[in-house]
Amino acid sequence: MRGLFCFRKVTLYLCGMMKIKLIVVLVLVMALLVQCKRTTVHYLPILGNSDTDSISKDTIYHTIADFKLMDQMGQMVTQDTFKHKVYVANFFFVTCPGICKKMNNELERVQKAFVGNTKVKFVSYTVNPEQDTIPALLEYAKLHDAVPYQWYFLRGDKSVVLDLAVHSYLAETDGYLVHSQNLTLVDMEGRIRGIYSGVVPADVDKLIADINLLLKEEKENEKS
Repeated sequence: MRGLFCFRKVTLYLCGMMKIKLIVVLVLVMALLVQCKRTTVHYLPILGNSDTDSISKDTIYHTIADFKLMDQMGQMVTQDTFKHKVYVANFFFVTCPGICKKMNNELERVQKAFVGNTKVKFVSYTVNPEQDTIPALLEYAKLHDAVPYQWYFLRGDKSVVLDLAVHSYLAETDGYLVHSQNLTLVDMEGRIRGIYSGVVPADVDKLIADINLLLKEEKENEKS
């Protein structure tokens, strides 16, 4: 009888240990599944300086700063207007005789590729607000068949626009004008994902392809 009692005791002990091990394994499997679920897909690089949060250890990426500017319709536009949107930004002025016109002609081509897609926007900042009044911007928008509420032509205090150009969009400036022919691709979290020459058709073709990649990236991350 004593031997049987010891046998049962050992059996119960072993069963208990097996249950504990099984629980530990299940916890580890669940943790692994959660980690896999949180994996973020990145089809394009994230540009600009980055840092690491001292507490969460998450990467903090460079993002476009908030702003408050007027569009060609006379309506206030902020960075929140483009929240959860993929958008392309550039800098120009209405009377620019050469490069700006060519750049916005190319941007017009990009807009046509995404007409009706509410997740894709376009933003053109004027660097000459003194002359580029709201009526002038509206006329310019019509010249490029800009779709209202999809392609925004923005004006405001020149110092604000130049600060955005240099510190947010990483453009070059002489303190008076922005010297850039670039089209900047920004993702749904306000991060720069690509910079393209707005006067090179092959670059603009790649921009169109990369916008589609970002839209695909967003769908993949929504599933996870």
